[in-house]
Amino acid sequence: MTTAWSILDKIAETKVEDCRVNVEAANQKLNKIAAQKIQLIEMLEDYQKRLKETQEIKHSIDENISYRHFIKQVQELLEVISKDEAQAELSLRKEEDLLIEALKEKKKAEFLIEREELEIEKRSTEIEQKNFDEVAIHRFNHQT
Repeated sequence: MTTAWSILDKIAETKVEDCRVNVEAANQKLNKIAAQKIQLIEMLEDYQKRLKETQEIKHSIDENISYRHFIKQVQELLEVISKDEAQAELSLRKEEDLLIEALKEKKKAEFLIEREELEIEKRSTEIEQKNFDEVAIHRFNHQT
């Protein structure tokens, strides 16, 4: 028998699964951004090292300007990716909050199903006891 609570439970389960998928996607996006940030930081450090080496060895102004320009571009990219990372963290937190809410709804539905099952069992026991009482009264009345 399909009850309203079991339908709500299925809906809640679907929502939980959707939220889990969204959390996983947000997590992957954040990890990808973090990996890109690490690559940019490594690239920045490498080019800063190269700039320092060229300044120590020879004074090629064109080469120094190229390194400085490239370093500036990498720093700008780092700023952009840091903003993206912050946005991805917010998105992940939002998806985690939605997952928590979906899990709460799932628990509510499970509780309602359990409560309904207990009520059905209680009613069944009461009906069974009532039938036993009727049989006992009927037997008592026929014995006298």
